[in-house]
Amino acid sequence: MTRAAEAPPAPEVLSAPVEVAADSTQFRNSVALFATGIAVVTMQDGEGSVHGATINSFTSISLDPPTVMISLKPGYAHELISKSGWYGVSVLSKTQQEHSRYFCGTRDSDWHPQFVAGENVPTLFGSLARFECKVIDTITVNDHTLFLARVARCESEDGSPLMFFASTYHQPALGES
Repeated sequence: MTRAAEAPPAPEVLSAPVEVAADSTQFRNSVALFATGIAVVTMQDGEGSVHGATINSFTSISLDPPTVMISLKPGYAHELISKSGWYGVSVLSKTQQEHSRYFCGTRDSDWHPQFVAGENVPTLFGSLARFECKVIDTITVNDHTLFLARVARCESEDGSPLMFFASTYHQPALGES
């Protein structure tokens, strides 16, 4: 969390562009050390079928009004959200690793997730938190699109999150030393 405070004077801005070229492998290894929660973004096609994708690029942007953001590469999920203007976000609990794998395309069995029918878009049953989001803006940054959205509806449950750290799933035991 950040708290507004009087900032010192800003340093002088460089007038010439600075060449930044981090090694992509080192960047991937470094950013993997930032622990994140795991979520599934859901959307519907024109026939009402539910589709989803596992993400860890979900963030709160503003509390007033409630605004969130996801980041997606071009693909089917990107296309459906762009067409409908809606997406759902389900924050996965520590017991939902199978959900994450399912929406990454790893389907080892005939198992299928259950959905909660929302007012605007379905979300995943049993998730820690569920958000129904109306897209208000998009920003393309390199090979991803940021979908900024107003939260139309949300709800939450008690539990512990499914986490991702160092390219591995983790199931923290919150409240334990």
